[in-house]
Amino acid sequence: MPLAFWTDAAQAGADQAVAGLDMGHDHARLVVLARAGRSWRLEQCQQWPLEPGWMQGGRISDFLPLADTLQQQLAETGIERLAMALPAEACTSAVLEPPAGWSRLRARPWLQQQAAALMQRPLSELTWSAHALPGRPQRWRLVCACLELVQDWMGLAEAAQCKLVRLDEVHQASWQALARWYGDAPESTLLLQVGAASVQALQWRGGQWHWLWREQADAQPVLEHCLHAARDAGQLALIGDSPLAQDLQAQFNADGRAVLRPLPAQSPLWAAGGPLDQLSDAFWPALGLACPPHLA
Repeated sequence: MPLAFWTDAAQAGADQAVAGLDMGHDHARLVVLARAGRSWRLEQCQQWPLEPGWMQGGRISDFLPLADTLQQQLAETGIERLAMALPAEACTSAVLEPPAGWSRLRARPWLQQQAAALMQRPLSELTWSAHALPGRPQRWRLVCACLELVQDWMGLAEAAQCKLVRLDEVHQASWQALARWYGDAPESTLLLQVGAASVQALQWRGGQWHWLWREQADAQPVLEHCLHAARDAGQLALIGDSPLAQDLQAQFNADGRAVLRPLPAQSPLWAAGGPLDQLSDAFWPALGLACPPHLA
């Protein structure tokens, strides 16, 4: 089972409503979108708290109460098609440059080999996805996770009586949404996508977001890495509301640094409205899950 998959049912039901669910360290956030001609319309945008201990390090620690809560919340929306994001802390990633003489026709077997080496597991025990990065030379961002972890998340969708149509990593989902729905950043803006113990950095250059780096470690080393990287950034932006994100925001405030909070581009397709200003820190992953570029 690959990450970032879309099922045949998802493609066949592209005109139906779909929900994107992002579960952070202490909150779950849901976005429901429906077709509006060739565009998408925001139908619902909500969040609810998760109890401490239900999730730890991106893994589901207490399945039954989490599944019960998810079932109750989704039943109220009437949604049946669900997309979910794996927490960044549950995944391992690397940026790879293909070897000399490499052909895109040989991409899949080469990436499979790299995934097995990265996880130090046979392919039968892991899931993976690869995303081509903009720019030259050609590079790929490879994202991997253990199969048993992915199966737990798929079980959540089944327990909630929803059809899982997409599964992706939270940073990748957020990046996809940003690339499509936000383009007002000043040139060279440094954007930090902050999780519970991981940060991915993007930079706005030439009208698109470029991947810079991803750091995953204990909170203090990650915090120091981000503060060092931000020293030379002309403009900062931040997505996330974990304790690590709050610590970063507090440090930037203490240093007198202004921090952007990206919001979706204003457009008639958002006419249904929603509390976007209240969910701006955590909105992007859910939006990226519910409305990927290739179904637009």
